[in-house]
Amino acid sequence: MSSDYAPPSSTARAATILLIRDRPSFQVLMVTRNEKMAFAAGALVFPGGKVDSNDEDKRWESHAHGWREVSAEQRVLRIAAIRETFEETGLLVSLRTGGKECDVKTIAIAREEVCAGRLDFLSFVRQAGVILDMAQPIPFAHWITPEFMPKRFDTHFFIMGTDTEQRVAFDGSEITHAEWIAPREALRYGMSKERILAFPTRLNLQMLAESRSVEEASCRARERVMVPVQSRIEQRESGRVLTIRSDAGYGCVEEPVSELAGRGHAIPAVAGGSSKTPS
Repeated sequence: MSSDYAPPSSTARAATILLIRDRPSFQVLMVTRNEKMAFAAGALVFPGGKVDSNDEDKRWESHAHGWREVSAEQRVLRIAAIRETFEETGLLVSLRTGGKECDVKTIAIAREEVCAGRLDFLSFVRQAGVILDMAQPIPFAHWITPEFMPKRFDTHFFIMGTDTEQRVAFDGSEITHAEWIAPREALRYGMSKERILAFPTRLNLQMLAESRSVEEASCRARERVMVPVQSRIEQRESGRVLTIRSDAGYGCVEEPVSELAGRGHAIPAVAGGSSKTPS
């Protein structure tokens, strides 16, 4: 369940999906961002990105089952998350049973056209005659980049189970790798510094790792009340720690800034001689 909320005007709306499956065991789909990217370079992340103007097109109503069962803002965010997953991984997800099905070749060609800017996602969906299911993406978390960061995002995380037979693909430009991975394995990579895990990505993986199946993770998400999370720095006797609100569902989070810096997190200097860490 998601709380009523108006995003800060200075942030860019974004959406991402924790796409999960039980085959052969409980896994989540993650992608690696190109090291040359300006944001989250080289990081292991969930598929997602900024909301596009076409995500708000009213014509989506004819191709989105359950259109009136979610708020206008949720429609836009869920369409954005589905579109970004398609662009970054080649997977066409959240399809309504009973709609038209696309073959592998059609999906691959359409994705290439969309990524090249020769076709927008809505036009592809309309031409293919598929129907997206607005009920399948379940709200999982809501994070806002701290005010002191030069680039700020108001990001909604969704979770969705899949049993798709489609193969994951990536273009090697924005995304250099894609993989199905157990949440605990991804966390191990981050702690050992084998991979870069941003603070919110790591905490969401920890929350996901509390479940053992798609059904359990989905039920937990449906029962949780979503609150906007924005990390902050607080001073303790032992030094500065990164913390978040206690009612966000992640337990008590207080991490020494020095440890975060050691794992590759950027700690920009701010007025007063203190430093803060981006979420």
